[in-house]
Amino acid sequence: MKLYPKISISESARSDFQTLYDFLNATLSRRGTVMYLDAMLKEVNSLTAYADLYRPSRYMDIRAVHPQARHMVSHNKKWVFIFHIEEDMVVVDRILPAKLIKG
Repeated sequence: MKLYPKISISESARSDFQTLYDFLNATLSRRGTVMYLDAMLKEVNSLTAYADLYRPSRYMDIRAVHPQARHMVSHNKKWVFIFHIEEDMVVVDRILPAKLIKG
């Protein structure tokens, strides 16, 4: 298993994260928002060790983001982290609601 020392977050993924933050901040307490987002960041950071476990996706919705896109479903199955690998780096392309991925 290969380790990837760097994770890059694309502008689109940053925007997705900001949108999620705004939504959570409006619906949860400040502490709840921070805990939820912290758990998501830990999942993203786990890609440094586990990115190779995910093969390029066969879903057209995901491959539309990047031709070699892979995806990881969040622990609560509500989010899909779409990423690809470039040499020694994992690039997170998008963070989308799981129910938007149709196939």
